[in-house]
Amino acid sequence: MSTQHPAREFAFDIGPVRVAPATALAPMEGITDKGFRALIRGMGGCGLTVTEFVSSDLMSRNVASAWRLAELPEDEHPVSIQIYGRDPEKMAQAAEYCEQLGADVVDLNLGCPSKAVTSGCSGSALMKEPELARRMFAAVKAAVSIPMTVKMRLGWDTDRLNAPEIAWMAQEEGADMVVVHGRTRMQMYRGSADWAAVRATKARLRIPVQVNGDILTVDDAVAALAASGADGVMVGRGAMRDPWILRKIADHFAGRVPYEPPLMDRRDTLLKYFGMLEAEAQTDRRAVGRMKKVTGYFTRGLPYGTELRETIYHSFTPEAIRDAVHGYFERLQAEGVADGFTRIHEAEVTDHTSGDSRNLTREAECCVQ
Repeated sequence: MSTQHPAREFAFDIGPVRVAPATALAPMEGITDKGFRALIRGMGGCGLTVTEFVSSDLMSRNVASAWRLAELPEDEHPVSIQIYGRDPEKMAQAAEYCEQLGADVVDLNLGCPSKAVTSGCSGSALMKEPELARRMFAAVKAAVSIPMTVKMRLGWDTDRLNAPEIAWMAQEEGADMVVVHGRTRMQMYRGSADWAAVRATKARLRIPVQVNGDILTVDDAVAALAASGADGVMVGRGAMRDPWILRKIADHFAGRVPYEPPLMDRRDTLLKYFGMLEAEAQTDRRAVGRMKKVTGYFTRGLPYGTELRETIYHSFTPEAIRDAVHGYFERLQAEGVADGFTRIHEAEVTDHTSGDSRNLTREAECCVQ
């Protein structure tokens, strides 16, 4: 468990945009839609939200699905739209669209490791082409008046740990912040994020740096900041499992005891999000698919989570899924489970292969040095 931290300012600036507290919700494909971002922001402690990544190519071709990903509620600020691609002109055009849509920040994706993105030489594949990345930074910066940020990995592989160089290029071309995930692209999600390796990037730059990767608890946030020297944390999977994680981190660095919601508040939060999904889905079938996906993330690593996921997998209506969730939380309450959401239950993490960080497990050897 974390110990109380002496109160200090926990904030930084992305150009004129204040990020206070110094926490951000990471962009996650298929997860960080408008509803999920509203859910996390509503929990408190979220300094910045970021959309799912949006294809600059599809935006430039006016494809409706891309524009839907970039839609922003009027009350969501500060918010960043993340775009990806490899054509500087199309990236600049997409960035202009992001500004017109009301984004406070535009973020360039040099971090996505998925084959669907890197096979098109975008995302983290751009770390192998620094000069192209530089031209992209310059083109985007010239196209917008809002701040530009860049999210990246440590490098393509262990032989090319060039995040400090790429980040420095971004800074020199006008970037106002960078985020570094503590893995290479070739690691994908295997092993543990090397927070200490982010320190080399922080040492090279004048602009703020956020550390990202494997931040699942308050203790992780404390350790990641200490190891990296970063100015803030960006949390992805940790927020899917515990929507209050950013609030807890903010509480800790404000000198408050981290908030721990009652068990039934957790149930009500999940059910509230289900309502958001149903309202946005055009059919029950689509709503059920999203509800299954969310519940899978929300319960991974929790007591009896495997059983709940199995039940929901065989549920085919929103009502059946809600009933299963009610039953799950009633079981936890009846058995007096008090730490189900504050520690990881190793017996419940079987969805990915051994060594995959999406299992929410910890390596025997800590990556923090």
